[in-house]
Amino acid sequence: MPRKKLLPESEYHSNKVYQALQHLDASEHKRLLKYLHSPYFNQSQTLIRLYELLLKYIEKGLPGFDREAVWQKMFPGVSFDDVNFRKYCSDLLKQVEGFMAQEIIAQDETRRSIDFIDFIVRKKIEPLFNGAMRQARMDLERKNYHSLDYYFKTYTVERHYYSMMDFDVKVNVRANLEEISYNLDIYYWIEKLKLYSSVLSQKRTGNYTYKLNFVEEILAYLETFPIEDVPELAIYFYSFLTLQEEENADHYYNLRRILDRYASIMPQKEALELFDSVLHYCIGKANKGNRTFLQEYFDLFIMAIDNQVFIEEGVIASWRFNNAAGVALRLGNLDWAETFVNTYKDYLPPDTRENTYTFNLARVYLYQKKYGKVLDLLRDIEYEDIGYNLISKAILTITYFELEEFDALDSFTESFRVFLNRHKNIPQQRRRSYLNLLKYVRRLNRLTPGDKAAVQKLREEITRDKATTVNHEWLLEKIDELQ
Repeated sequence: MPRKKLLPESEYHSNKVYQALQHLDASEHKRLLKYLHSPYFNQSQTLIRLYELLLKYIEKGLPGFDREAVWQKMFPGVSFDDVNFRKYCSDLLKQVEGFMAQEIIAQDETRRSIDFIDFIVRKKIEPLFNGAMRQARMDLERKNYHSLDYYFKTYTVERHYYSMMDFDVKVNVRANLEEISYNLDIYYWIEKLKLYSSVLSQKRTGNYTYKLNFVEEILAYLETFPIEDVPELAIYFYSFLTLQEEENADHYYNLRRILDRYASIMPQKEALELFDSVLHYCIGKANKGNRTFLQEYFDLFIMAIDNQVFIEEGVIASWRFNNAAGVALRLGNLDWAETFVNTYKDYLPPDTRENTYTFNLARVYLYQKKYGKVLDLLRDIEYEDIGYNLISKAILTITYFELEEFDALDSFTESFRVFLNRHKNIPQQRRRSYLNLLKYVRRLNRLTPGDKAAVQKLREEITRDKATTVNHEWLLEKIDELQ
């Protein structure tokens, strides 16, 4: 019997269950198969067979699957039935959703303890209650850092205790109302501060407005609260204030002090959000000319890297990688930058790894004045990403100048100018900053040696336009060499 031809990739079918399965890793697929084989969760052998067939397509890296081929392997000799096939896929999706929920529960011991207490309270199983309460409280107190999640779970445990003890109907017995209220308050304040911070951030990046209640009241109360007795609350309080009162650096230093102490024991997700926030604050200050915050950025990034904050599921985001290398280079930490780029290359996202690595290594070589190596890396590369493309072309412009390859420089700057004018998707201000670089490089190249007046005039113009000229620091360095 002739072998059936494979479909072109554009004709493969994809649906929600297939797309969901594509997001699972190999170990999760193994656990999902065990889950489906458990009669407690699933009693359909057809769904197991469907899953196994879809998994084969996923393991081949295909964007979808051949519905009729899958159906024939499930039901040999039976004509394809689209309605029933959709029903099987829908049923499998429900099983996958149940597996995903089970994965979260299995990974969270405290949540399992609380769910166990919930069952006990609902059924009033008194013999198990005291032991379950002790276990839940032990699970909660085991961690050195009380995160936002801790306060919500502690509130939930205390609420179950209140229900089990029937405090609503007992008289002359002290209830745990203060414990319930305290944990609810801390959770509520932290969540509110996070939301207020998001509002401030979005105001600066978009035109959206939000109305959130009790901002002034909560802030006024927290001014009188012993806030540093609750580090998680203090962190988000100072984080909010750095956004609200950006010019008051005391808020930043208060936040930095607590981060120094607790960064190594914070949950990664919370640490990631907070480090991103303070790094954004630092780079904003540095871009306004405060070099102290450039060093702060560098020190914070090292702290985050040392604590594995920025590596999520084995991957570090390309933009974080770029920022770290760029700040290190601006500070003159060239050896650190080269070591970082080479050491953390393999943590970059696979689809952008080579481009990001090559781009940053070229930046390192530029600062190290290894211009030949810069040319070897960038001369024949055209990046799809417009940001990488522009910066790499600026690097090549500087490199040709430094190597005194002036014929190549003239040709390249002209092609760069055409590129800038042809790509209409480049924002006008950004285009202008690169065009200014090209303009001043050409004038620098044509200066007559010893013409002090012309040199001084060019210096004044570059200084005047430095806010709208890429690499103006390098241009001024070249001017200094002429005097």
